[in-house]
Amino acid sequence: MFGKELAYTIIVDRDLKNNNSGQSRHWSASHKERQAWDVAVRNSWVKDWNGVEYHADDFFACKPEAGEKIGLLVTRHLGKGMRLWDSDSVLRGSAKQCIDALITLGVAVDDSPAFIDWTIGVQDDSNRQAGGYTSIEIYK
Repeated sequence: MFGKELAYTIIVDRDLKNNNSGQSRHWSASHKERQAWDVAVRNSWVKDWNGVEYHADDFFACKPEAGEKIGLLVTRHLGKGMRLWDSDSVLRGSAKQCIDALITLGVAVDDSPAFIDWTIGVQDDSNRQAGGYTSIEIYK
């Protein structure tokens, strides 16, 4: 995708929030959301290019340095009763806190264009019985 190959996928047991009413004017709401994403990402599962699954802590403990430019495909997987959002809403709301949590984990040095070349947000409603969750495909 966009000249890069899939390196691994992170599967996070947390739903993206739309925040259609906007980010709070007070920093505490965003900070609380960021902390929740940090915990969720640290407790996530990583599937490598061979389909082998690792706990995120184990995978990133032995992962090479995160200095290479990457691309991100963020997928919002819908559970029962969840509605599709407008296409321009997928990377709004808590997607910023999700990506910041990935940086803390070691996916990239930071979220600047020097390290993350592109980010695409999509939705998938094909497996609603699995419940709502987020997956992030990392392309190198």
